[in-house]
Amino acid sequence: MAATRSQPTLSEAEFEAAVKDPCQARHFFPDPVPQADIEHMVSVATRAVSACDAQVWHFIAVQDRDVIGRMQQAVLERFEELAQRPGLALQERKRMVARAQALAFGKAPMCMAVLALPSSSPAEEVMLLAGLTQEERERLCVRPELQGVGAAIQLLATAAHALGYAICWTCAPVLAGEKLEAILDVQPPARLVALVGLGRPAELPTAGRHLSLDQVLSYR
Repeated sequence: MAATRSQPTLSEAEFEAAVKDPCQARHFFPDPVPQADIEHMVSVATRAVSACDAQVWHFIAVQDRDVIGRMQQAVLERFEELAQRPGLALQERKRMVARAQALAFGKAPMCMAVLALPSSSPAEEVMLLAGLTQEERERLCVRPELQGVGAAIQLLATAAHALGYAICWTCAPVLAGEKLEAILDVQPPARLVALVGLGRPAELPTAGRHLSLDQVLSYR
């Protein structure tokens, strides 16, 4: 006799609503995010599938405004350093746009720092044993740890939306990755790959641009 499911399941419409509803924002109310909500969202995020079930993620919930301020300062300093590079001399507008994106995490009452942990897949071990060069391995490596972390962040965003929060997912701050990792006491070989601002939205959440099916789906 087949086992029965003890937990409720979502209807197709409920599932699509949870995934498709806008959940991104740039402005947030200052209300702190309760620890119980943080732990619930991360517990959902860690149900993401990952290559070889490696579970290559780690989350740091940053709520201390002094720490967030130091993180923002580190990002600002990094962009000032980049401004001295000759290639950016006539690209001030592009630098300012990127800097604004990189600082967006600080507008939320909480910032979730997402770390990727290295994983060794059987395919990568085969490449190494076969004597492929570093250049060849880099070209063929599909970054399973980044794929897994991306899946976890998507579930984090969906769980946040279900609780009435919005997120601001950005990778631009990683330009200051070394400084941010020092502030957060990230120990190698873990590395920072994204910052996700999270809180109650002070504006209507927005939806990202979505390509049409004929642009993203093909058949063979």
